[in-house]
Amino acid sequence: MKITFLGTGVAIDVAGKAQSSLIIEEDKVIMLDCGFGAMLRLSQAGYSVEDLDAIVITHFHLDHCGEIMGILKARWLLNCGEIKIYTPKGGRNFLNSFLNSSSYLMNKLKFKVLEKEKFRVGSLRFKAIKTRHSIESMALKLDEILFSGDTSAFPELYDDVTITIHEMSLFFKAKSDFHTTPENFVDSANVKKAYFVHLYPEAYNGREKIRDFIEKHGIKCFFPDDLDVIEL
Repeated sequence: MKITFLGTGVAIDVAGKAQSSLIIEEDKVIMLDCGFGAMLRLSQAGYSVEDLDAIVITHFHLDHCGEIMGILKARWLLNCGEIKIYTPKGGRNFLNSFLNSSSYLMNKLKFKVLEKEKFRVGSLRFKAIKTRHSIESMALKLDEILFSGDTSAFPELYDDVTITIHEMSLFFKAKSDFHTTPENFVDSANVKKAYFVHLYPEAYNGREKIRDFIEKHGIKCFFPDDLDVIEL
């Protein structure tokens, strides 16, 4: 399975990164989150909106979904077919509200919203897990791989997980109520390997200290950049 990191940043500018988005590619091409900058990075990674077989949105903060209407509009202009969008509860209402503010797109965009706990895209079987965030939000589990979305870490999230692509918004000693800190992660996650994204400035500037701390707990640690590609 090929993972392409499109956006590894957050809701403010950090090192010129795009906001949260990545591509999961096996026999299908799946976009997981689509924060601002995702469409540009998609093109830079060699993909088109025409290539997408499904979109998954972990939650409806704009740094995770801000370009959804742009993507859907581009697919309409390119005469693409209907695309399935998997979301937490409230996804239909959210997207309908977006459309109500842009009435010229009514009856033009071709998509279907599915609020499901388990779903399959091609050969890939996903399980959605409710996370601890400030709004309705979900992580995605794919075999032994966890895509965290935004969340505070908690032990049940990592059942049967060996690899995670995980947010690390906060630095040491921060309050880990809706986001993850290094201490919160090692106290909760029993995994072998972690790829950390979604770092606010203090965490981003202190990532070497975070790496040292987490690797002392036996977890191999990486901080991918936009357009990095890994095989899992």
